[in-house]
Amino acid sequence: MKKIINWGFIGLGNASYNLAKEFVNIDNSNLKAVASLQEKKRELFKDQFKLKENNVFSNYNEVINHPDIDIVYIGLPNSMHETYCFKSLDSNKHVLVEKPVTKNIKTFRELKRLSLKKKLLLEEGTANKFHPFYNKVLKEIKKLNFSKVIRIEASFGNDALGGKKIFGFRLKKVNYKKRLFNKDLDGGSILDCGIYPISLLLDIIEIFNDTFEECVITKSEKKISKNIDLESSLALAFRNVEIELKTSLIKNLDNNFIIYTDKDIITLKNIFNISSKSALEFKNTKNKNLYNLEKFSSYHYEITEISNFLINREIFKNDNLDASLKKIENKIQLLSDWFEY
Repeated sequence: MKKIINWGFIGLGNASYNLAKEFVNIDNSNLKAVASLQEKKRELFKDQFKLKENNVFSNYNEVINHPDIDIVYIGLPNSMHETYCFKSLDSNKHVLVEKPVTKNIKTFRELKRLSLKKKLLLEEGTANKFHPFYNKVLKEIKKLNFSKVIRIEASFGNDALGGKKIFGFRLKKVNYKKRLFNKDLDGGSILDCGIYPISLLLDIIEIFNDTFEECVITKSEKKISKNIDLESSLALAFRNVEIELKTSLIKNLDNNFIIYTDKDIITLKNIFNISSKSALEFKNTKNKNLYNLEKFSSYHYEITEISNFLINREIFKNDNLDASLKKIENKIQLLSDWFEY
């Protein structure tokens, strides 16, 4: 009999719905249970995704302690991530948590130790890294023939006040009660957007067989309002490479990742939110551009791959789990440094 991974959701933010919509097209995963504090959201979610009444809860712990649940997806505000990661791991559940896991590197290291001790998956929800196009791009870059990287630029941000929906919000003015702009819920552009360019930057550095520990922050600028960074930039020095990362909740940025080499300018277009507009483009050389032709969203591949991890158990062999957690640790370290700088 084919193994099916049962998922339980806690929290019903925008990303929770994006994930839930994909289960109908996935044969190794089942959306089994959900918990939300808001009755109206619970009922709408139950009806839309045809969940049984006895698997819909008002208490997050009911999902975490559910005997049939293999993995808990934590779609709660940023400030609640670490608490429910600990609870889920303590209850012997694998975890997919929305980004970032935490902004505190010491807390992440405690979670890492618990994950390794119990041999439970702890994965961060940067969904784009699971998309086949993302991995095709990395493979193509690895094959390129250039001797020197001069500069890297990356930006990820949208104007939440400009009529375009971002992270489930479309606002006419900054609303400090909403998660995106709420200090107590760990809102702000760095924690909501910054993990994406950081994640790709570290993957690119890994391609060149280098370690991120050699990255040194040289400058950071932030536009602050009521202790929330509405936009931010981070300048890094990595050996002789200049790096600049930008995030924003109040401006439409390019949402690209650009690598300037001695031979070419390489642009990874729309790489953080992969769609039909995503591409790998070259400006000066005869390298062939690459375009995303995949049918499904990043969320589809995220669920499928994580369920496959749990079915075939490859993630728990050799040092695979430790290596996976180390990559997240490096991201959290750089994110934390940016946030605190």
